[in-house]
Amino acid sequence: MTFLQPYLLFALPLIALPILIHLINQNRHKTIHWAATMFLLQARKMSRGMARLRYLLIMLARMLAIAGLIFAVSRPMAGGWLGLSAGTTPETTIIVLDRSASMEEQGRGSSLSKRETALKKLSDLITNTGRNTQLVLFESTSSEPIKINTASELLELPETQSTATAADIPELLEQVTEYIVANETGRTDVWVCSDLRESDWNPSGGRWDSIRSQLSDREGVRLYLLNYPETAANNLSVSVSGVHRRESSTGAELVMDIRLTRSEKLDEKQTIPINIVINGARSLLEVEMSGSEVVRNGHTLPLDDDSKSGWGRVEIPGDANPADNIYRFVYSEPAIQKTVIVSDDEKVSKILDLVASNGVDQSLTYESEVLPSASAPALPWDETALILWNAPLPTGPLANQVNKYLKDGKSIIFFPPESPGDEEFLGASWGNWVNVQTEPLSVQRWRTDSDLLGNTLSGSPLPVGKLNIYEYCELNYSELTLLAQFAQAVPLLCKVPSEQGAAYFCSSLPTDAASNFTENGIVLYIMIHRALARGAAVLGAAQQLICGEVNASQTDQWKPLDDLSADQLLSQRRTSAGLYSNEEVQIALNRPLSEDAPAIVSDEALQRTLSGINYTKINDEAGSAMALASEVWRTFLIIMIAALLLEALLCIPDRQQTTQKFPGVPQTPQPSTAS
Repeated sequence: MTFLQPYLLFALPLIALPILIHLINQNRHKTIHWAATMFLLQARKMSRGMARLRYLLIMLARMLAIAGLIFAVSRPMAGGWLGLSAGTTPETTIIVLDRSASMEEQGRGSSLSKRETALKKLSDLITNTGRNTQLVLFESTSSEPIKINTASELLELPETQSTATAADIPELLEQVTEYIVANETGRTDVWVCSDLRESDWNPSGGRWDSIRSQLSDREGVRLYLLNYPETAANNLSVSVSGVHRRESSTGAELVMDIRLTRSEKLDEKQTIPINIVINGARSLLEVEMSGSEVVRNGHTLPLDDDSKSGWGRVEIPGDANPADNIYRFVYSEPAIQKTVIVSDDEKVSKILDLVASNGVDQSLTYESEVLPSASAPALPWDETALILWNAPLPTGPLANQVNKYLKDGKSIIFFPPESPGDEEFLGASWGNWVNVQTEPLSVQRWRTDSDLLGNTLSGSPLPVGKLNIYEYCELNYSELTLLAQFAQAVPLLCKVPSEQGAAYFCSSLPTDAASNFTENGIVLYIMIHRALARGAAVLGAAQQLICGEVNASQTDQWKPLDDLSADQLLSQRRTSAGLYSNEEVQIALNRPLSEDAPAIVSDEALQRTLSGINYTKINDEAGSAMALASEVWRTFLIIMIAALLLEALLCIPDRQQTTQKFPGVPQTPQPSTAS
């Protein structure tokens, strides 16, 4: 509990006033023993116990009334869930806001989203209790802290509005700890507003170790988790993949895979209307759905012969989360799916070449090229969608070329070389080779919600658990996202956060001596072709990009292709879904598909992730009207009135006392008066 007028609590010693008056009254008269009164005192001895108890109750009621009055005028604050026990206003209040697409889910019977509800409640709380605190905002689309003058600004700032991005909660908390240490913020409250999605929290990631060590050792820092873990049961999300134009016997057609995902399983079949908009023209597709997911593979739509490129949207009816009801796409002549393998190992390069050059989509062209490590600087950077790097990590000018390649949005997978050196790239370096002498290692945990090892479109998991690893290379890293790991938390596949492209590290090789990658070929095949598809998405005249993974400088020259995109502010283009064109390139920006995965961090996983940190968890619901804290002075006023009433009741003389002149002495019967 906290108080808006805490200095009035210094008056609390006044509750001892009734005791003081009692002691003064006791010592005000000297006791003189007199024989005549001793008889009367003995006569009242039988009723003295009850009288003493009543006297004590009267004194307690008076003390309670004084205490109630003091607490009421101190304006105490309390909340249903909130344990604001410390009571003092922090010097700094840091707000960590998850602006991911899943936070746009609205409450039942309310138009407020999870993000809006959290902001409103925090604004009210800070306005009421933290008027002298320094406010700092960390939001999930930027790494820069934003200082705020008043809590009411939280609801209006562009940096707190909705986005179609994902959130990286570990990265946000790393920035918060750095800010606290660098600025010596003193007593600090950190409020994390999130829906606890596993894809955003990544509880098995390696970055939590440093967060735990820094926050647990920091005195005066309190962490509050304002969580919105509830997921609407009937929320649907739609997405599209594999969009490309192809020639047919009747002309041209557009091919796409449409996926519908439901937050909870549905036992009965339900017909879902899907509106497909192509270059402004609408068509309706009805899909029957049961369970939690349905995929319409290879859905085709006729195109005009001269329609070589264009744009479109797939829309479903409105539901709890409007942020996942539309998916945008662009199309054109497909780019060549080109892979370059940089390796000096003939066995490894042969296997990788075989996998990369054989694609599953017959309408696309796949090419693969093998280069020795000495020729790596001359590889065709602009035409390449994926690089499979089985050589010492790049350094110097070559590292700059790879960094530029990644900034263009393409993909690279690093495999350990035969003789690892001391080279470091993107904060990672190879260690020593480890030969497993006893039983082979198997993968115990891997991410199934997204990325290279995510479940298939039909929801089936990849057979990653059947992989056997006989040799692996140690990986030293400072900041990586684990996609697959062994039982001893040894990474098999990691992803390095990069500005746009995707850089992965695989700690074993697809050879019989190192693993059964080739025997269990489906994992290696899908892993490589997903990375290839991601890199190829930025090639050609039609580019599918992810919100939040685009530089703001890129969006300045973009021109909207539809009315929905024209409504977006220029400053919000990189974080909002839309359709744009830039010279001869058309661009579709969409939310990350990881935002469609409803998996929530469990209580046990949250405790492990934040073990050692002093934190308070508050579970809330979108649209909830219950305040985080509210004034409860009325309660203490009622307590004071009740205490005064009790005191008044106890002070009423007994009827026996009013009719008995000498208590304890039987009264002499009075003769009745004749009428």
